[in-house]
Amino acid sequence: MFRRINIFLLLLLISCEDSIDFPEIPVEDPSILIQLTDNYDQLPEQEISISSDGSIYAQYTNPTTKYPHGILGDDIEAEQLVIVKDSIFYELELAEEYVFEDIRPRLFDVDQDGDLEFITIRSQRDLGAAIVIYKLEQGTIKEYAYTEEIGVSNKWLNLVTIQDITDDGQIEIVWIQTPHIGGILKFATMNQGKLETLDQVGEYSNHGIGERNLCLSALTELNGEKVFYVPNQQRTKINGFKIENNEFKMAEEIDLPVDFSIRLTEQYAFSNLVLETEDNCID
Repeated sequence: MFRRINIFLLLLLISCEDSIDFPEIPVEDPSILIQLTDNYDQLPEQEISISSDGSIYAQYTNPTTKYPHGILGDDIEAEQLVIVKDSIFYELELAEEYVFEDIRPRLFDVDQDGDLEFITIRSQRDLGAAIVIYKLEQGTIKEYAYTEEIGVSNKWLNLVTIQDITDDGQIEIVWIQTPHIGGILKFATMNQGKLETLDQVGEYSNHGIGERNLCLSALTELNGEKVFYVPNQQRTKINGFKIENNEFKMAEEIDLPVDFSIRLTEQYAFSNLVLETEDNCID
């Protein structure tokens, strides 16, 4: 279900404020949450994304078993995206050959125009997964930008982070394609309304088959420089990367076995400031 932060956790976060940059706590509207959970068929996770000011909500609905991949622990995926903005409900039903193979949409202003976009993992029956970004335009949910599908059915990807990693004013989207087989780390930027993939390196992973844990990445910052971390494919190391000249650059290698059922930030105490962002940790 949607997440609530209890008083104990809030006090703990405040006490650690010098080491953790945590996101703003969303201002939740109970009436909208009730409408989302009561008026739409829910996925098992019942996850709802909420903007920090409480004006925008997004959720996957209409469970289906027509795409029996089961990479997230069951064969149930979603056929519908529901968005609420300023208390108005919008719905997008996918075509028959598609599902959302994900837990909940991510909210991020990818094109820096002041409006949030909705970043999803969408899978096609014969071609596997892709990153697809939707936008609210003129009262309609429209497909805005996307990566190409992997090209084979039952092949998936998991996002690493969506941030301005290079501090150049442009957002980078980082993900691992086929994290269970070969694990190709990729990143793309927006170029004239399209996602342009700029670099890739192999043998990394941020998800285990059947796991609902999508928190196996970490984004850190030191003196204005951002570094993100992911496990290697063998789960024996954590590798830190930065992006320079549109290429991945290895920043650090940490010898540590990784348990893929536990958040990465709970397994290693990163020396840099950890930026707790919802794009790299959904649970």
